[in-house]
Amino acid sequence: MTHRILILALILSCFNLSCKENRDKTDTNNLEDSKMDSPKNEAELERRTVKNDSFPDLGPSFSPDGSKIAFYSYINSEWNVSRIYLMNSDGTEVRELTKKDTLGFHTEPIWSPDGRRIAYTSFLEEGARMMTIDRNGDNLKKLVSVSENGFHMFSSWDPAGDGYYFFHWPAGEGFRPDAYHAMGDKITRLSTDGITNRPQVAANGTLYLSKIIDLEKNLYSKHILDRNSGKVTDVPNLEGWFIVENHVIKQKDHDEGTTFILEDLEGNDIRELGTVPYRSVMFGKTDPEVNYVAYNTSFDDGSEIHLLEVASGKLIKLTQNE
Repeated sequence: MTHRILILALILSCFNLSCKENRDKTDTNNLEDSKMDSPKNEAELERRTVKNDSFPDLGPSFSPDGSKIAFYSYINSEWNVSRIYLMNSDGTEVRELTKKDTLGFHTEPIWSPDGRRIAYTSFLEEGARMMTIDRNGDNLKKLVSVSENGFHMFSSWDPAGDGYYFFHWPAGEGFRPDAYHAMGDKITRLSTDGITNRPQVAANGTLYLSKIIDLEKNLYSKHILDRNSGKVTDVPNLEGWFIVENHVIKQKDHDEGTTFILEDLEGNDIRELGTVPYRSVMFGKTDPEVNYVAYNTSFDDGSEIHLLEVASGKLIKLTQNE
């Protein structure tokens, strides 16, 4: 396993997304041809496969208008190279977005607020850089760097889209991240403790941070940072990871699979969105209108991208890996 893949595994472990645990698998072949029981209803797994190969597809992210999904996919059998792809949210017209960026392992696409650009992180042997590209595949740009050969991971755009947040850790020092903000070439450091990562901004402008409690046990705390005063406020009840507008979804594993729960940014449960018949799903996110939940099945279950239609409970398979 290459150095950059080890780093990716470390980042994934931050979100309790480990693929190394032995878990009960669901027979997906039976699911495709029959009905699945969920606590609320029966839902059919509808296949709208746009990408059918043996390589994992990860990190689905809805565009601001909900019409597109960006994701990243491994492109070789060694699993050491990946690229960013786009598809319509109904699973049609898949295309590779980052053809012009031939270096690195591309991961976690994040849409700009206006939907015109996509930022992503590219892991290299000598570190990780942040990139942006227009949604048509043009105008590829490298973003700021804190240190040569350091690891930089894009995390969130400003609400207006003119600046962005990221976290960085120096090469050779293990995973000791700190949060930063960039506006043009100006970089502002937001933490110095070596445990702060995932700065994310809600639609209302509130800045959220995650801090490592115990890396080996995947324990983290959530906080709000007031950039004007420097005050840090704990948010102990917030469980979800990926902020969309002013909410997150949290995931609860149980014997029947995983239940998605809509959560406000104070950590209060709003409502259940539905249940899928897979455990240890990854990268669960809603579209802005909360009509769908996009998620990955685990590596054990093929790392496919599926949609849960909230209103009906229907499951839609967008990619298939065999």
